[in-house]
Amino acid sequence: MYQTMKVLMRVLFLGLVFTMAVFLSSDRSYSMDMEAGHDMSSHHQHMMLNHAFGMTLEGYNLVMMGNMDMAMGVDESAMAHGNMMIKNGTAMFTETMSGKTMEGMHHAGKDPMKDPAMAYTHKLAEKQLVVMDLLAKMPKMDTGLGMAIHHQHIMLNHALEMALGGANSFMLGQMGMAKGVDDISVEHGRMMLKNARALFDEIMSGETMMKMHQEGTAPGSNETMNYTHKLAEAQLQVLTLLDEMPGVSK
Repeated sequence: MYQTMKVLMRVLFLGLVFTMAVFLSSDRSYSMDMEAGHDMSSHHQHMMLNHAFGMTLEGYNLVMMGNMDMAMGVDESAMAHGNMMIKNGTAMFTETMSGKTMEGMHHAGKDPMKDPAMAYTHKLAEKQLVVMDLLAKMPKMDTGLGMAIHHQHIMLNHALEMALGGANSFMLGQMGMAKGVDDISVEHGRMMLKNARALFDEIMSGETMMKMHQEGTAPGSNETMNYTHKLAEAQLQVLTLLDEMPGVSK
């Protein structure tokens, strides 16, 4: 009787081990089935970049809100917190692209000249950096028209933040670590990217923008509107890259 139980326990144990091995194997193949070399480590990099970039966008939005001088005391806090977010977001961005982890990946063979995922990472970071540089050089806005322009910039940044959040939600679902939930995450990410593009188009091509142009703030004749269009062009390149991430458009 004892020997029979011993054999039965061994069979059950071996069966459990086999089942776990099959599960882990299938789960790994599911999670790593990503296009164009975009494996889990690449997606983690992209998500970190997007988060860092999003921090700077939100930081600049807080600074612009504080510059409107509409809530004494709160404005100062908004500007201080915004500058802190810009500083920390920039530091995180720099660490992601220039830190020891990135150096290690390059040494391990993930060369931008040979690896599609790494090439995409560097291109995405390059375009995000252009936007960050433009925001850092934002001209001083006067009252009146300046407030309307600031509202445009805040909305443009918000549209880009939506796209970043959508891309991150999409990549999270692509990792294949929570079946069922992953599908929701992927579809929600696609929806956010689509809505971000629609909002961006409405800001730059909608009735309000056309009316501003007709009232003497066309890009060729107004410095602040020139800046707005230049910023939007740089942001559009980031949006386009996020839309081109493998699998997004399916």
